[in-house]
Amino acid sequence: MMNRFFQDKSLPLILGHRGVPLIHQENTIAGFQKAVDLGIDGIELDVFKTRDNKIVVFHDEDTERLTGVKGDITQMTWQEVSQLRIQKNIDMGNHSIQYPTEEKSPLLEEVLEEFKDKLLINIEMKAYSPNWSRRHTGTEVAHIIRQCQAEESVVITSFDFFMLYYLESEYNGLHSGFAYDDGMILNSIGSWYEYIPEIESEVSQAMGNQNDLTFLNLLLESNHIGKLIGSTVVDVEYTLLDSDTVQKFHDRQMLVGAYTTFPLDRRTIRFPEDDPYQVIKGLIEKKVDWIETDDPVKMQAYYHSL
Repeated sequence: MMNRFFQDKSLPLILGHRGVPLIHQENTIAGFQKAVDLGIDGIELDVFKTRDNKIVVFHDEDTERLTGVKGDITQMTWQEVSQLRIQKNIDMGNHSIQYPTEEKSPLLEEVLEEFKDKLLINIEMKAYSPNWSRRHTGTEVAHIIRQCQAEESVVITSFDFFMLYYLESEYNGLHSGFAYDDGMILNSIGSWYEYIPEIESEVSQAMGNQNDLTFLNLLLESNHIGKLIGSTVVDVEYTLLDSDTVQKFHDRQMLVGAYTTFPLDRRTIRFPEDDPYQVIKGLIEKKVDWIETDDPVKMQAYYHSL
């Protein structure tokens, strides 16, 4: 089987981040259908495993921001989740977005059955840090992909290597890989690195101390985590890519995805002053394989201008 992410391309694939979130609520059937209507290459979506082992497409572990009802989605049953609705008004930090109607949260199998032949799909198994107790999210996602015969249309990524290890153990033919975020070190062990003189590197050009980015770039390029879990792809916050990172992965026959351009929620953006068009131009020059974006319409327009 030839996974369509691996087909030759002249420009990076455009993946709508959680769908088309400026037009429809994130991670909804309506948003995914809009991606089809717009002719976007694909989508990125997020999944959690419910208490009764269903895989639901949803971004936040706490359901309150999106539904107005507080709860831990991993401790809820699918029956409970299915009664919730994604609100018409969604908080994006310093602003909110108003949508015309409420929406349901779908199961992963519903999405794959409907869109596997229409869109490429990056399935992110959601995790804020590795958690051994949630490893079987990977097992269940593998079952669903096999059941839906969606192998040619998907890659699977996660910040949790236990989930990825169990996914690959269950279905070794899938294309999966670890995800890297530029806040990983800061969020996990604090800012101790600022007390060490800054190490010069391509990813440490901004004001202040970016030793954490330099370390993450070295960890990323070493592919130690990828080797442990048998990765064939990697998903990376664009700030961690230097001029030869992508080529190093291509030399290993691995794909590189980058995120997120035109971000709607800017609360965790490391360099909010970055010009998104310069970011995209740089990613094209680095030859990444896909770019995840909150505004795929702007991305399409930029491509058409080239």
